[in-house]
Amino acid sequence: MKQKLFKYFLPAAMVAGFLCFFFYDALHYIANLDDSFNDEYVSKMGAIDAAKLFFSNINGRWFSHIVTAIGFHFLKSNYTYYAFYVTGMMLLFVIAISVLHKIYSKTFLSEEVSFLKSILFAFVFTATLYFLLFVGRQEIWAWVSSANNHLLSVILCILLISLLLQENKSSIKTIIVFLLAAAIGGLNEVNATCCVLSVVGLYFLQRLYYSQLKLSWANMIMAAIIIMASLSVNAFSGGYESRMNSLPNFTLLQSIKNTIHTFALPAMQYKFIVLRLFALLTFLFFIDTDFSKLKLNRNDKIIAFAVLAIIAVSFFLHCYILSDIVPSRGEVWGYTLLLFVLYAFVIKKNKSAN
Repeated sequence: MKQKLFKYFLPAAMVAGFLCFFFYDALHYIANLDDSFNDEYVSKMGAIDAAKLFFSNINGRWFSHIVTAIGFHFLKSNYTYYAFYVTGMMLLFVIAISVLHKIYSKTFLSEEVSFLKSILFAFVFTATLYFLLFVGRQEIWAWVSSANNHLLSVILCILLISLLLQENKSSIKTIIVFLLAAAIGGLNEVNATCCVLSVVGLYFLQRLYYSQLKLSWANMIMAAIIIMASLSVNAFSGGYESRMNSLPNFTLLQSIKNTIHTFALPAMQYKFIVLRLFALLTFLFFIDTDFSKLKLNRNDKIIAFAVLAIIAVSFFLHCYILSDIVPSRGEVWGYTLLLFVLYAFVIKKNKSAN
């Protein structure tokens, strides 16, 4: 009975709580400046001209502008449509995590995981992430313009890494990798940069520790190059220059301080400590964590250091660009990486023990 409580009942309760909060926020939309601005200009100018305007004058995130312009062209200030839209984006995130879980299990654990099991894992994973970032849940999940850029960026990064983890080779897969990489470069610049670092890290991980895996290094190199090429389109656009000029002056020491502050923020927001601990412990129990076996060997420490370094870069770049602590929507990429690596570490230890 005790095992069922921690393995099934608590995760189910957490997922139910996540869905209740999510749908409440989706159905009780709170207007924000970005959504109102995008909706107004798309309504006046049409999707194509509005996307051009955003690219030339707001920022250079070209793929985000295409998605946003098309999205608001159909949403038309209808808050019910907004609810369906953000629900679709949330389900897309769940599907992306499910795909990553299934492919990771097959490649690294040599296990064929059923679709249902991967979907259940993805919902528990998403619920955990939701409550870890509960303070910023509305701007992450219920803010259409934010979802079109920041959340979509994370989703595409997950799908890209999933494809790169597959051992099979095909021309269709290469084309999809190319398209995903191009789109990632046209979204959140920090996430795109850290995705490149993750792809490079995956390359060395396979070469140094998993040489038996037949992952496509050519696809990895292509993905990194295409992301950087697409990102350069952002960086040299008029919109990017306009956005950078409107932001505060960049201060290196203050950015480092804000990065440390961002890492410490979960402990500083004491009202939500219990909620975050509940979510994290529920996730760990769900994946059958044996706390007595969680010991790091030399390779584990190197991988953990590399992951934390990428997350630190993600937080630092946000802090440096914005001259402030990382907003919740900017934390999603780092927390998603951290949570999935934690899962991979626990599963690896469980498999070694068996």
